Amino acid sequence: MKLLIVFISLLLLGGCATAIDKPAVEPEPDFVGVRDGHLVYRSGISKEANQALFEAYENAADKPERLLVSSRGGEIGLGLELGNWVKDNNLDVEVMDVCASSCANYIFPAAKTKYLRKDSVLLWHGSAWQEVWGLDEEAEKGFHEYLDPMRDRETQFYAELNVDNALPVYGQHEIGFLDVIVHTFKNGFGSTVGYDYSLEDMKRFGLSNIVLIDGEWDWRKYKPNNTKRVLRLAVSDDYEFKLRRYERGE
Repeated sequence: MKLLIVFISLLLLGGCATAIDKPAVEPEPDFVGVRDGHLVYRSGISKEANQALFEAYENAADKPERLLVSSRGGEIGLGLELGNWVKDNNLDVEVMDVCASSCANYIFPAAKTKYLRKDSVLLWHGSAWQEVWGLDEEAEKGFHEYLDPMRDRETQFYAELNVDNALPVYGQHEIGFLDVIVHTFKNGFGSTVGYDYSLEDMKRFGLSNIVLIDGEWDWRKYKPNNTKRVLRLAVSDDYEFKLRRYERGE
């Protein structure tokens, strides 16, 4: 079973350096700040980008109520910092292009209302609670000095949102071996960056107040080149919602 988890994790994480394919047209440059009355976070998650967003909000005479985001993610702690800030300021979040990794883990769930465009890409591939990190035994011991506090913060974050913290790691535990093999042979090794869920399955994890701006959410139709990068994962009929599913013992 452990070998299966390792194999699946390698397939899911193997393409993270390239992440979602870049669009055929020139992508918009990174921007963090206020534009047309909305907060905008078009950037990887970083300390500098977070600080720029916080300052833009504080300096705004009329406080924006919606954050427009497009991000391929970043470090866990910075993602949690941004997610908690979104939650504490009671902000709505609209996914412009892609919200992956720490963006999907922490920013999207933290929103009061979650807006998806017809071609908004959501992508999960793991979190602080994933089991495999690709480290040797000695390195992993030191890594846990960083990881354990992140796990505590993540567990508390999801509990406050009333979201099952299986959300970002469910695929690493539940993707069937045959599903992975078929997807790999069809699309090539390393083709899968991560997974997403249907609207109904997201709601089963506790994600609420999801609004479809265009009346539909079918990004695979509008961005077919990215279809092979994201595996649509069906949540088992046996799944039961649980808060603090993953939590460190005292």
